[in-house]
Amino acid sequence: LDSTPPGPKVERMYKPLSRAEASTLTQLRTSHIGLNAHLYRTRTIDSPLCRRCGVPETVTHFIMSCRRFSAEHDAL
Repeated sequence: LDSTPPGPKVERMYKPLSRAEASTLTQLRTSHIGLNAHLYRTRTIDSPLCRRCGVPETVTHFIMSCRRFSAEHDAL
C-alpha cells in the first residue's frame, strides 16, 4: 500500500464528507463499486453489461449515460 498521505486537494474534497460518503466516493473513483463491470471482473456475475442499456456498466456509464437515469440527466 501507498503510505504517502493524500495531497491537499484530496483532503479538501473528503473533509466535509461523512465516512459513508467518503467510502462511496473512493469506490466511485477507483471503480471498485457494485456495478456490473466490477462484479464481472471479480467473477461475481456472468456479464459486465448494464441490464437496461446493453453496454458495460462502468462508473462513467452509470453516472453519465445510463437510460435508467435519463430524467435525472435531463434535469442537469
